[in-house]
Amino acid sequence: MLEKIRPSELTVGKKTTLDIYTRGGRLLLSRGAMISNEQQIEILMQRGLVKRDPNDRVDYSSEFKPFRYSNNVNPFLEIIELEDQLGKAFSHIKSGNSAAPELFFRDIRNICSQLLGLAERSPEALLGTVHWPREEKSNYSLHHPIQCAILIAVVATRLKIHGEQLFSILAAALTANLGMLTIQDRLNKQKTPLTEDQIQAVRTHPDKSVVMLESMGIRDPMWIRAVLHHHERLDGSGYPQGLKGEAICNEAKLVALADIYIALIGRREYRQALPVKFALKKIFSERGTLVGPALTKLFLNQIGIYPPGTAVKLQNGDTAVVTQRGENISQPICAGIRAISGQVYMHPPPRDTRLPEYEIVEVLSSDILKSLQPFLFWGVHVRKAVEL
Repeated sequence: MLEKIRPSELTVGKKTTLDIYTRGGRLLLSRGAMISNEQQIEILMQRGLVKRDPNDRVDYSSEFKPFRYSNNVNPFLEIIELEDQLGKAFSHIKSGNSAAPELFFRDIRNICSQLLGLAERSPEALLGTVHWPREEKSNYSLHHPIQCAILIAVVATRLKIHGEQLFSILAAALTANLGMLTIQDRLNKQKTPLTEDQIQAVRTHPDKSVVMLESMGIRDPMWIRAVLHHHERLDGSGYPQGLKGEAICNEAKLVALADIYIALIGRREYRQALPVKFALKKIFSERGTLVGPALTKLFLNQIGIYPPGTAVKLQNGDTAVVTQRGENISQPICAGIRAISGQVYMHPPPRDTRLPEYEIVEVLSSDILKSLQPFLFWGVHVRKAVEL
């Protein structure tokens, strides 16, 4: 049986210990062949498969796996903790501690594992954390990368991304803006146009991010390239290298989509948050110049027109919040907040928007959700209640 190659089995300057095959079973690289560069490793990781001895005793414990959460996990609380963990991971970069590289990698890997675990255990509530209104005091330089990684973790299953490739992309999403970490929060609060120095800092931050990652001992070519390319665009209008088309790796394109979407729906001092509908429309309209139509369509379909955490008005007059994406992206499952009479529901009733009386008629400001406890809405067994 053919299996994926493990990153530990490929090292620049060393010979392969296994024959490597394509998915169709054609020999791609013979055992004993020398690995000449990191680009070759990346290609082999994407396309290569190997045959293993059934008696192989390799310890798989170091391979990337999702953290196993219990059924009653609260993603809203977990995300706050993960932002703190990310802050601690970033602190290793400036510490000067000889153990800093090892600690940095361990922390980033743990965060990625926990995000994937949340995506597998509670994907709808996890998407809800992205769209629920956040506290103004939250740290943008930590909040933004966590939200980008959440989107990637949720869409990864549909895109058939898993294992070490998924880790590399999640890690890239978390660390893509390291090069502008010291100014990112200030820029997010700035009302005036960027200065020339600030524009230069923004345009060079992918290069600086890579330098910082390499200083932490990161040599994963997929992680590095995704960080370096995440602001490149198909039409060559991106930075820092002005790459075009296929010169931009797919991992970077996925990080770019998440980054653009989170930036658009986030509030800045100089503008209000863009409603999801308009953010999706903008990304879709520019799909030919950003990252390409196929990946854009898959990505946006996974988010949905009314993603979890969206406040809506229903045909029957209910104020409600979307709690679950539906089979049709325009017909999600909701939970009622308040009836047309003004009565607040003590136990949020499920509302299936496929039914005419619960059709969504308006998207409301997320401000109405600020005083509510979000996890209560995902405590309702919505699907079961609807099916009954």
